[in-house]
Amino acid sequence: MEYLKINGQHFRNMVINASNMLEDEKEYVNSLNVFPVPDGDTGTNMSMTFKAAVQEIESMSTKSIGEVSQKLARGALMGARGNSGVILSQIFRGIGKGLEGIEEATSEEFAKSILEGANFAYKAVMRPTEGTILTIIKAAGDSAVNNPKANVVTLMQEVCKHSEIMLNKTPDMLPALKQAKVVDAGGMGLLILLKGMYEALSSNMEATVNKSDKQSNKSEAIPSSAADMPVDIKFGYCTELLVITENVDTNELKNYLEKLGDSMVVVAQDEFVKIHIHTNDPGLVLSKAVTLGELSKIKIENMREQHRNLLGIEDEAVQELNKEELIENKKYGFISVALGEGIKNIFQDLGVDVVIEGGQTMNPSTQDILDSINKINAENIFVLPNNKNILMAALQAVELSDKNVIVIPSKTIPQGVTAVTMFNAEVGVEENENTLKEAIKNVATASVTYAVKDTEADGNVIKEGNILGLVEQKIKEVGTDIYKVCEDIIDSMITEDSELITIFYGEDCIESEVEEFISTLEDKYPDIDIQHYNGKQPLYYFIASVE
Repeated sequence: MEYLKINGQHFRNMVINASNMLEDEKEYVNSLNVFPVPDGDTGTNMSMTFKAAVQEIESMSTKSIGEVSQKLARGALMGARGNSGVILSQIFRGIGKGLEGIEEATSEEFAKSILEGANFAYKAVMRPTEGTILTIIKAAGDSAVNNPKANVVTLMQEVCKHSEIMLNKTPDMLPALKQAKVVDAGGMGLLILLKGMYEALSSNMEATVNKSDKQSNKSEAIPSSAADMPVDIKFGYCTELLVITENVDTNELKNYLEKLGDSMVVVAQDEFVKIHIHTNDPGLVLSKAVTLGELSKIKIENMREQHRNLLGIEDEAVQELNKEELIENKKYGFISVALGEGIKNIFQDLGVDVVIEGGQTMNPSTQDILDSINKINAENIFVLPNNKNILMAALQAVELSDKNVIVIPSKTIPQGVTAVTMFNAEVGVEENENTLKEAIKNVATASVTYAVKDTEADGNVIKEGNILGLVEQKIKEVGTDIYKVCEDIIDSMITEDSELITIFYGEDCIESEVEEFISTLEDKYPDIDIQHYNGKQPLYYFIASVE
């Protein structure tokens, strides 16, 4: 098959097939996780990110590759999950930028767009590491522009070939990959996408989205607008839409819209504006928006009707929904990510306004974090990701928000808890930001989980089912007893300055055994305060910190 140019429909089929292929292979990509802990989710994050992107272009019939690529990029941006998903969204944001304004792309134009994808990805990472997905997209872009082929099919074949060669070199670039005898998971995910794009083009495929393995999402069971509303609904229609436009005066738009309702959010990004508002007249909102540009993703929900339907839910569920009230305007607000009912309750007890369910294996998307930001009516909002793999999505959400949002780069639950407890509502934003960032540096975090495969990591020979003790994400102890491993890693963290040990125990722990374990620690460290909480977190028997 030969294509000297490809249009929007060709590109649509390419990325849909790529998404289907990655969905089929996501567990294989997950298995390439260097560490044998049960939270290797690179494949899942990349697949969910790309599925969100593909949903945006699935029904598009335009022949403009520029328009399709722009909309795909927006979908990836909002749906990005985990660091790998954020980087992937930036790759396709760059590709979209490279194809901007183009109806049909020549091989040369498409090659340049791939290189632009690499440029965007590298800019998104503060300290780029070679041997990762970044290296693979750079190899793809370089091979595309340095080996020009008139036929786009041949170009994609070359891109896949050189990307695979580079992927096989990643173990020589990162010792951790070599020790674990795997290639980079993110790089593999990207190669699968590139191969899926090539397959669709080379076979002239008419691709359809594979919906057989649709992920269940608890939040989809109850519409967010219904879950957030009080019983007395002043404005009945939750109205959301995108306006494809440029040079909009967002302040003027906000001034107009605020007269029509409440819970208003107006976010401008690149060439589109996102509008969310609760109003009694959605028509006025749409009439104003259509004067600004082309409308997309229009969603209007009758919240009163939703509320009436919800009255059929079990009493306990209704009571839980009624706890969700509109938050009054205040100076400070907090968002935290947490997994485990006990840990979630701790953050709520500490005054956190919105706790996003997520963490290991379940990274919230940029859209999830942005939606949480929009729920809080505060002058300044602090976000605690509590996981290194959520940090980039949080930072990306900040860029999309028009509120003053500060991300405290907490990478663990104990760091997040410490940050909240160090907050002082009586001092200014900058002082709080500095205090919280400094406080998390003094929290050493450990965790106890189990190995999901045989491997070698951090100098340890590991068998599937072994109990693993990690300190600051490095495997320090390998054993067979969760309490012995936890005691050993805590012992390794204790210094003469240690004053506090905090332990969150998981849903698989037996409470009486935990109490006995805590007594052992109290006898061992009589001069150190020891706190323990039932975090009810999955996968991790213990999350512990020493301060």
